[in-house]
Amino acid sequence: MDSVLQFLTTLQLSTGQWLLGYVNNIAMLFTVCLVSLYANDVIKLTKSTVTQYNFVIRVVCFVLITAFGFGFIVVWLSPFIAKGLLFFGKKWLTVTLIIAFFILGTIADKKNQL
Repeated sequence: MDSVLQFLTTLQLSTGQWLLGYVNNIAMLFTVCLVSLYANDVIKLTKSTVTQYNFVIRVVCFVLITAFGFGFIVVWLSPFIAKGLLFFGKKWLTVTLIIAFFILGTIADKKNQL
């Protein structure tokens, strides 16, 4: 039993060490997934807000919110997500990622996007 626990601890540490080099990319991936879950709500709100305006104004608002707004959110939020993923340290990074993506999947399921 002691050797099994030793193996799992070693596996957990080595996997966490390997994932540590990719934590910024994983954080950006997580942020993009999170933004995409709520993008439809933001687009519907924008659409209802600018419906009465001219076509050109509607297009400009759509481009500003989707391209620049969502892009800004992803770039701005990703470092905070990366710090949050590393909150428990590299030893628990694998477990933290599994739990974080499980929560993301649960949110997607509740929003009927799976």
